[in-house]
Order: sequence, then structure tokens, then C-alpha cells
Amino acid sequence: MKISRILITTSLLMGGIGAKAQLSLGGHFYGEDAFRFSESKISGSARMQGLGGGYVSLGADATNNYTNPAGLGFYNRSELSITPVLNSVNTSSVYAGSQFSRSTTSPNIGQLGLIFSNSGTGTRKKRSAFAITYSRQNSFLSDYRYTGTNQRSSMADFFAERATQRGADSGTLDNEYDPSTGTAATATAMYYQSYLIDPVSGSGAPYRVVEEALPVNQTGDISSTGSTSQWNLGYGINFDDKTYIGLGIGFVRLNYENVTTHNEAFSGGQILNGFEYGEDLYVRGSGVNFSLGTIFKATENISIGASLTTPSWISVSEIYNSHIIIDPKAGNPIIPPSATTNVATDENVFSYSLTTPLKASGGATFFFPNKAGFITADAEYVGFRGMGVKDPEDGSWGTSQKNGIKSTFNDVVNLKVGAEYRIQSIRVRAGAKYMPDPYKEKIDNLNRSQTLFTGGVGYRSSKFFIDLAGVFNQFKGAYTPYQLSNPQNYGSASLTTKGTSFVVSVGTFF
Repeated sequence: MKISRILITTSLLMGGIGAKAQLSLGGHFYGEDAFRFSESKISGSARMQGLGGGYVSLGADATNNYTNPAGLGFYNRSELSITPVLNSVNTSSVYAGSQFSRSTTSPNIGQLGLIFSNSGTGTRKKRSAFAITYSRQNSFLSDYRYTGTNQRSSMADFFAERATQRGADSGTLDNEYDPSTGTAATATAMYYQSYLIDPVSGSGAPYRVVEEALPVNQTGDISSTGSTSQWNLGYGINFDDKTYIGLGIGFVRLNYENVTTHNEAFSGGQILNGFEYGEDLYVRGSGVNFSLGTIFKATENISIGASLTTPSWISVSEIYNSHIIIDPKAGNPIIPPSATTNVATDENVFSYSLTTPLKASGGATFFFPNKAGFITADAEYVGFRGMGVKDPEDGSWGTSQKNGIKSTFNDVVNLKVGAEYRIQSIRVRAGAKYMPDPYKEKIDNLNRSQTLFTGGVGYRSSKFFIDLAGVFNQFKGAYTPYQLSNPQNYGSASLTTKGTSFVVSVGTFF
């Protein structure tokens, strides 16, 4: 049985977008998940990241295997390479007038590449190459806190509104609770059994909060880890050292974990000193996509490239649970001393299919005379409106989610530019990538477009190469712990995030 999540469990911090709300009366919108798992910034080798990710008209790099496999046709020798990455994120929050800052760092393997180059046959086919690569497309590294004193509401007000909206009576909420395990079958039963809400009168809706004391000190912690990654097989052909064609297949892996806690302390509480609300989400998935592309050398100094990557079709399974821990005030008249103080929801396992956006890129590179370097530029179309989520047991649910995606997101065109200057065996690189705001409406009055700046250096000999790169990004976001029917009674934490990635690629030729 599907029990759709009530919560949007992250602010999409790494995407720089920010969730509309953590707790929403309308239920969970899986379009946010689809976007989170679909967005990518800059990935690949240190060489390509140092160029701002502009690689559609460049070749002879392991990154070509999943961006434009036509670039594999530029290889004239085989290669083995590895790309370690160190990601660092600092997030500053402002909530109810209070500020907080936190940083987190995580190392990972950004790319592995093995390319087998072959001599051509016949008069036109000059060379070809087969590639096997692993790449980390996106990292979900995020760890931040919001804290402040709320004069207007408690999260318990959301619990009361949710229970009122559902309309279940207290007898039903009792039946949905198992005292032997301390677990509830529904979220509203968990709210009720935690002594946070009670009927206004009688045994049914509307519901009210039990602890009415304001102000309330609120602190929340949100931590995310995981990635989307791919193993790719690709093949590229060089015709006449002028036309390059390639195609490939990618096997996608999705791994995402999010842990959220929200703590409240009532300085003037009569029933409660405070409570903790928490939730855990674990997502796993696997899927497939296909890519094809071409590069054409228009002149000795100009190459033009184009590539197409199909949507990834991913089977997703998630495990979700939530809990409430209360701290009763000694001698309060409501909660008996024998009452349980820790109630959780039953573990919810839900499987669905995810379709990510179609991507299409076009670009050109101008090579300086005497092999002194080049300038490259790309435009990348990303069809976010084409994302989709489906439940095999409920077609109407997928239709509703699809309509939500179309009304929430825009298709975008990302722009990339990069340059490389060569001094004998040394390469110096710089680049940038601009990502427009994909949301149709401004959420929390924020422009969520992003500009990433990159730079790097490299050394290349006849036997090996080493490249270094840095990717720097700063963007605004927002996180709303919960929503209420009256927008005047809740607020958002404004977020400023600074992301830095240090990338090293080392490879050898054989």
C-alpha cells in the first residue's frame, strides 16, 4: 500500500532551489524529488571542470563518454584515469532574526575512465575508441541548521490543522496506534498519541494544540548525503579527421539519505517543556539512459559539436519514517506519568518510477594558431517540464504529479564558456556556467539562478597527465519548516550557501 510522504524532506540545498515547505497541508510533491535527482552542475575530469563544463565540441577526454561520445574518436592512444574530488559546503541561515552557520566536507571519486583506442580501417575511418567510465553526476552533500524564537506559531499548530483537515475522530486515532510497539499507522495518529493535539470539544475535528504557550524557541537540523552516478559504455569513430560520431549507454545509480529534526522549547509551557519532531528518508534507485553525439571540424581552427542524452528511466524505492519525542512538564494536568514520550510512524516503503529530463547540447570551439589554446562555449537545453513520476498501482497519482511538475517548472538553457592557454606542457584554464532559475514562480522572492566559476591547471607529457581544478559557487535558498493555512503565522529560514569543489585528475597512456 502506498502512503505518500507528507513532507518535503530537504530544501534542495545542493540544487540551490529550496523547498516550498517542509510540512505542507497539501501532501508531498514528488516533482521536488524528481528535480533534486535530475539537476547536475559540473562533473567529469578536472580538465573539463576547469573549463566550466563546456565539453560538447571537445574530444579526447573520458568525460566525453557520457556527455558527447563523439569525442572518443579523438583518442589516438589508450588511457586509464582517476578523478578524486573534495566537496565543501558552508551554509548560513537566518530564521526569526537569528543567524547560524555550518560547514561540511566530503571526499569522493568523481570519475574513473578506461579508454581503448584502435587504429582505423579502410580509407575514411581513421580511428575509433571504446570507453568504460564511472562518473558522479551530482552530490547531495548538505548540512545546516536554523534557529530562532517564533512569536506566532509552533509546529504543533500544523499538526492540529492536519488532523482537522483529515477529520478523523479520536477513536480512529486510537485504533491507528499500537501501544506495544509505540508506532502509529498514520501521521495524525502520531500527533495525537504524542499529546500535542486534542479535539476542541467532543471526540472529533476540529483539533487544537495542547500546549498553547508562545513564544517558542525552534531549532532545526537538516543533513543530506548521497549521489547520482553512472557507469557508461561508449563508442566513438573518427572519419577523415573531420567528422566524429559516437553513441553510448549509461547505467544510473541513485543513493540519497536525508535526516531532519525540528526541536521546540516552550519557555512558558504549562504542559510541555518541549518536543522533537524528526524524519528519515532513504532513497535507492537504478536505471538507464542513452547518449549520442557528433563533432565536426568546420575548419582547421573551428569545431562544432552537438549531443543528445535521453531521459534516465529509473526505478526508485524509498523508506520513510518519522517520530515525535515529547518532554512533559512535571506535574502537568494532561499527560500521565506513565504515558509514552516517544511515538513513531510505521516504516513506509514506497516504489515508483522516475523519468529525468531530456538534455540536448550544442557548442563550438575556436583553437588558437600554433596549438596555443582555445575558447569553447556550449548551450545546454534541459527539459525539466518533461520529468515524471509514476506509481504502477495508481495511474491517477502519476497524472496529478505530472500536472504539478508542468505548473511548477520551466525548461531551461544552461550556458557554459571556457578557455585554455598552453605554455609548452602546461595548461591554464578558466570557465563559467550559468544556470537559470527553473521555477515558474519566485519562491520566498528569491532568484535561484546560479553562476559557477571554475579554474584549473594541468601538465601533460607523452606518458601521463595531471590536472587540477576548482569549482566555486554561491547561491540563495530558503527552507520553510512547516506551512499553515494563514501565511502570516509561519516563516522561512533564508539560506546562503557557498560551495567549493577541488578536483584532481591523474591518468596514464598505454
